[in-house]
Amino acid sequence: MRIIYGINPIIEALNSHPEYFKDILIVRGRGGKAGEEIKELASKNGIRCRTVEKEEIERLIKTPHHQGVAAMLAEFRYAEIEDIISKWKSSGEKAFILILDCIQDPQNFGSLIRTANAAGIHGIIIPKDRAAEVTPAVVKASAGAVEHTLICRVTNIVNAINMLKEAGIWVVGIEAESKQDIYSFDMDTDLAIVIGSEGKGIRRLVKEKCDACLSISMKGDISSLNASVAGGIALFEVLRKRKAKVSALPHIVKGDKPVY
Repeated sequence: MRIIYGINPIIEALNSHPEYFKDILIVRGRGGKAGEEIKELASKNGIRCRTVEKEEIERLIKTPHHQGVAAMLAEFRYAEIEDIISKWKSSGEKAFILILDCIQDPQNFGSLIRTANAAGIHGIIIPKDRAAEVTPAVVKASAGAVEHTLICRVTNIVNAINMLKEAGIWVVGIEAESKQDIYSFDMDTDLAIVIGSEGKGIRRLVKEKCDACLSISMKGDISSLNASVAGGIALFEVLRKRKAKVSALPHIVKGDKPVY
């Protein structure tokens, strides 16, 4: 059994996977549009919705940041690498995968899931050891994006990278000390982006498996960025370059002649 809390995470989960729900708890007096939407979705899907005192929810989730609502669901279902590869291939797009090498902070992990989903990622790969997993805090930080994102948990990141390479995907690490920056690299290819842990960055063996390591140019006095910020910049730089490449292609109107 897993627990999630917060308005957006619960609404997103109800819209995407109502079959996972066992129970929903709403604090007495929690009304408004959001509360009514949750009750309506629960009723529509035959999910029990109970009114409780605030203290009951806080004993359950051990935080006051619940926005008056919590839910109990079946355990989170992690994807397999094959699921991510299949999603990529069926999309007709270039591969776009995020690898998180030992991200440990739940807020960073949740933020990266949210950003990756917004960027149109095909899936996220994380290690089983020394890394944050999908918890209520991660679900809350992702604003419900967890429910819409394939997340694969593997024993060995290096082996996972080998599988991606066998599928024809380039693997690029984001490293502050790298001489080449993300702005000068051609992102218009099947790509997996690697973001390292908050303190140590990408581990040596993982870095050695990367086809390239790229930095994010900075002008200030601080030499590194928060992991979730660095991931966001890298992911949206890929998106920007791919959109720019599409915009630069000739536009076809009537007939067969390209119009620029």
